[in-house]
Amino acid sequence: MSADEAVLDYDVLGEFEQEGRRMLRLLLVAAQRAMVDQLVAAALAAKLEPMGLDLVPFAIVRAIGSGDAGMDLEGQGDEAVVDVGSQVTNIVVHDRGTTRFVRVLPSGGRDVTLAIARAHGIDDDIAETLKRGEAIEGGPDLEQTRTTALQRASQFVDEIRSSLEFYTAQSQGARIARLLVSGGGSKLDGLLELMRKKIPIEVERGSLFQRIPSQLSLSSEALAEAEPVLTVAAGLAIPGRAA
Repeated sequence: MSADEAVLDYDVLGEFEQEGRRMLRLLLVAAQRAMVDQLVAAALAAKLEPMGLDLVPFAIVRAIGSGDAGMDLEGQGDEAVVDVGSQVTNIVVHDRGTTRFVRVLPSGGRDVTLAIARAHGIDDDIAETLKRGEAIEGGPDLEQTRTTALQRASQFVDEIRSSLEFYTAQSQGARIARLLVSGGGSKLDGLLELMRKKIPIEVERGSLFQRIPSQLSLSSEALAEAEPVLTVAAGLAIPGRAA
């Protein structure tokens, strides 16, 4: 994507000296202009006035990231938040709400579904059902499909770990103390345990409803099932941005 095809913005993360020269560390955001124009046109067609564009990783931090009041990591390190969607996974590292690093991986829960479908020669919709732990009469054994799912998820977790290691390697003195996980793809049975095994930091599920009390008329089981998939939507509705 060339600069002419992009909408660019940035935030200053800090200053440092290198070889006697004052340098700035920036967080650069780039989006395809055509995509932005389509979104703006849709808002205008709905007779809404666009006030700005937001970035999903910022929304995730606002929704479940620990801020000044809730982040007891002084002297320990930053917090990483990972939202596992169907086809895209957002990774963001922040320090009490100030974004330090963002990476978007072009993979997610859909990749696990496809791995199950291909390994067992079944349709994608059946693979999706099996991935959720629901047995199919005459279908593959649930334990076999779980093994397949975690084998694919293991590669995915390696990508997340590599992204976090890249951040700490590029930022002098940086250390990540905790990882929060959300998104529909994070509900895969065994995923959090796999992350804890491969990523040597505290790994917990992000808790949206601790920050935003739910007003949904649902059972506690239904709320727990819905909570991971509401992170992005709730974060986009929270004013401000984590940058």
